[in-house]
Amino acid sequence: MPNTASIGAFYVVMVVYSAAATLFFVDLARPDVAAGSSRWAPRTLTVGVTLHALSLALGLASGGITSGSLKFALSFCAVSISILYLFLRRTMRMEAIGVAVAPLSLTLLVGSEFLRSSGPVTAFPHTLLLMHISANILGFGLFLLAGAAGGFYLFQERRLKEKRISAFKGRLPPLDALDLTEHRLLLAGFPLLTFGIVSGAVFAAGPDAMTRAGLARAALAYATWVLVAGVLVLRAVAGWRGRRAAYGTLAGVACALIVLLIYAANSGTGSGL
Repeated sequence: MPNTASIGAFYVVMVVYSAAATLFFVDLARPDVAAGSSRWAPRTLTVGVTLHALSLALGLASGGITSGSLKFALSFCAVSISILYLFLRRTMRMEAIGVAVAPLSLTLLVGSEFLRSSGPVTAFPHTLLLMHISANILGFGLFLLAGAAGGFYLFQERRLKEKRISAFKGRLPPLDALDLTEHRLLLAGFPLLTFGIVSGAVFAAGPDAMTRAGLARAALAYATWVLVAGVLVLRAVAGWRGRRAAYGTLAGVACALIVLLIYAANSGTGSGL
């Protein structure tokens, strides 16, 4: 059972993430704030991710959270995407994407609170298991950010086509920046996804490999890999950019999210990542 300190830390981090999400929405909606001029939203997110990381580290040190558990994976993914966003915000003019990142981190945090804190039951070497989990977590975080960039691309493109740009004039990233960011995030996440699938195929050799949930997870993981590989290859070979790349990216992210939901639904049985 979680102790009072861990419950208190959860509520504090949840409130800070919620405040950051609200501030990002307010900044995007206010017509009197220039793009990138607000500092309260990213500062609040920085406080939230710092507290979250400290809480996670203390949970690991005290034994309240196991590094191989889905609870740890979701929390670490929330920390990862927030840190990645704060880096992208400074380097690639991705200020507006915070309106998606803060709620994502909040959702992952809340979701992790309802999952097992114990790790999977497996005889596989612990080091390789952690490498498998880390690759999946970081790859998933990169794909979530790529999906956010792709979603913003489609939103921005539609508004430009319909000439409805006054409400967010100067606030949303340029289409070229969104497309490039999405591509770079996919490039960074694809090797991690590949390693996660290959190592996951080794884990699938266990006695639970042929369960329906296991088969569904494997099929969707392979579908995610094929979709992301297709987007990257078609961009290089056929010049796929913009809308088509964004739709392909979002399809891959959707498959990855379904895999995560299946893991969460089966977390009570001791299934690993």
